[in-house]
This record gives sequence, structure tokens and C-alpha cells, in this order.
Amino acid sequence: MTNASDLPARRLPLMGVRILDLTRLLPGGYATQLLADWGADVIKVEDPRGGDPARWSQPLVDGTSLYFLALNRNKRSLAIDLKAPAGRDALLRLIATADVLIESFRPGVMDRLGLGPAALRAQFPRLVYCAITGYGQDGPAQQRAGHDLNYLGYAGVLDMNRAAPDQPPVLPPAQLADLAGGALPAVMGILAALVGRSVSGQGDVVDVSMLDGALALQPLAAVVALATGHAPRPGQPQLHGGDPVYGIYATLDGRYLTLAALEPKFWERFCQLVGQPEWIPLHGVADPARREGLRREIAALFATRTQTEWLALLADEDACVGPVLSLSEALADPQIQARHMVQAADLGTSDLTQALAPVPRLVEAAPPPQRPPPLLGEHSAEVLAEAGLTPAAIAALHRAGVVPTTKVR
Repeated sequence: MTNASDLPARRLPLMGVRILDLTRLLPGGYATQLLADWGADVIKVEDPRGGDPARWSQPLVDGTSLYFLALNRNKRSLAIDLKAPAGRDALLRLIATADVLIESFRPGVMDRLGLGPAALRAQFPRLVYCAITGYGQDGPAQQRAGHDLNYLGYAGVLDMNRAAPDQPPVLPPAQLADLAGGALPAVMGILAALVGRSVSGQGDVVDVSMLDGALALQPLAAVVALATGHAPRPGQPQLHGGDPVYGIYATLDGRYLTLAALEPKFWERFCQLVGQPEWIPLHGVADPARREGLRREIAALFATRTQTEWLALLADEDACVGPVLSLSEALADPQIQARHMVQAADLGTSDLTQALAPVPRLVEAAPPPQRPPPLLGEHSAEVLAEAGLTPAAIAALHRAGVVPTTKVR
């Protein structure tokens, strides 16, 4: 990695960091896109036989997956057959130039290829090796197949995600285990390991379990379960619908509002604005009957006006009231627009010219690069040349079918 004192002003913070991305689908793709947005040279290493399955995930535009476009900007693609000895040897040449390798295979797959963390770090001790799996590198479930919903179920998230204790669990609208439980911990672990390497000179292994990550999303409920021996019932804790001052309420026009007046000062302001000062002493009321009575009164009040009318009265006040927006409405919201969260983007297709901006915003960094998601194997020749392979050696890999010739833009 480049010494920080040598960096020019407004340089992207991860420029000079090379990441080999052997992951597939959502968690790894999102993680490495964030790192690429911050300037890392992310090389997407793909199987020549179709590449990342995200490439053909529905919906498609002009034969290209929108999901793939959403996860793979600012990367380069190397298509190479790692089961062929020549492909494995070429990848080892490339690993010698890399700071990070990230993969998402089941435990043991990379070991069978001779590319597992122990073997690679013995040869390349500065390498940061990150593995994203469903259940982690050890334990009785390590080889179990799974997806986001399975991990959320195992972690107790779905059991808490009910409209009421007697209602069935609800399918979350976002991939919480994949993204918040997998991708973001991978980014945090990689960055932490790189910082640690700058001190010790040694890399590390980042073991990301999406089950672990999903469980870690519940610190408040977990501390209750650990302290009492009993998990909170769905709808019981304050932040899970147990308190009427923190809930979702319907309006006259069939829309919804969020009320989150947790602190007494916000609750008092809300009660004053809606003309119900007699509710003020009921903040945090413990009696279940009085609590449910207050909930019914709040619901009846919100049902007397439209969402727009309530927002005109409450949205700009310290009452912690906001709208439930559709995603399309959220993307067009003035606050989202003011934050430039929807940005022009080169995604390689005229049908999609905008994308979500990377988060968090690095205020002093240069604007992120604008490289469209790569074609399968688009950068194979240049990446292998950077690893020290001669034109003749690259041509031999092409002839052997280890690295297919690929049409470039």
C-alpha cells in the first residue's frame, strides 16, 4: 500500500490497493463495489463458463442483468479457469501483486484448489484473505446451503419481524443478512486488516458469516435474552411495537406515517401540536390496558387527516413524525436529492444512466471513478500482463482455453 504521506490532495483513499474478487452474487459484489468506489483496483475473477451468476439474474435490459449492473461498477473482469493448473498458476502470479483476496465459496473449496487462506498466507504473508460464507468457517452448519432468508430465520430476526405476536413472520423487503450481515462486515474487516497490516506488516483472515452478521444486528433484543434467559416477544419491546409512541399509523387516505417520539421532549411536542396535552403523562405508561388504549386513540387521530395534511403540520417539527414513502417517492425526495444519493452513472447501457451513490460520503475525497460494469473477461489480457505474464504466455492460455478471448468495448 502507498504511504499516506505520498498521497496527493483529494486522492481516493483506497487507490493503490488491489483486490481480487472471487465472489459471486450479492454480498461480495456489493462489498467490493464499495471498495472500488473508494478507489481500490478491484479485479473480478470469474469462471469463463458464464461468469458470475448475477450476470443472468432477472430482470434483464438488453440482455444484461440490472442486478449485475447495480453491483459491479468500477471493476475489471478476468475470466480464467482455476481448475486448470495453468489458470491456477496465473492467478498465483496475480495474487503476488494483490493486497486482498475475497471469496464466497463454501469452506474447503479454495483449499481443494490449493488457494485456501493457510496456503496463500504462507506464501504471501501480507495478503488479507476475506471469506464470506453463510455459516462461517467452522461449526456443525459450515457446509449447509443457504440464502439471506435462511440466515435471518436462524438468527431470530424473522421471529421478531411480525405485525403482532400472533401473526406470522414477514419477509423483509431488503436482504439484511446479505448486505448488513455479510457485505458490510466484509468491508469493515478488510479495512481493519489493512490498517493492522500497516503496523504489523502481516495480513489476516477475515471470516465473515452472514448468520453471525444477522445475529449481530439485534444487540438490544439479544441483551434482554442474555440477561433474563427469555427472548423478547415480538411486539413487546419498545422498538418492536411495544410502545404506542413508536409505531406506524394509517392516515385518512390509506397512506401511513411513522411516529417515533421516544424521548419525553419529542412526545410532549407531538401532543401539543396535535391538540392532545392530556396524553403527555402517558409517555412510557406501563399498564398494558392504558398503553393499548393510547394506541387506539393515536390511530383514531391519525385517521382523521391525509398523510399530506399531517406532514404539513408535523414534518418540520421536533415531533419525530415522518411519511412511509414508496421507493420511487424516496428516490425523488428533496432530502435524498439534496444529498445527491441518485447520481448519473456510466453503466454501459443507454437504458440505465443513474445509480445510487456510494455511502458513506467521504467529503474530502475525489469523486469516485466511473467505469461501467465489465463484460465477462473484458480485462483479462491487461490484468495478466500486469501480473508479469508475457504476450506469448497469455496467448498460450488463450489457445488452451484457460483464458478465453473476449470481445471488449
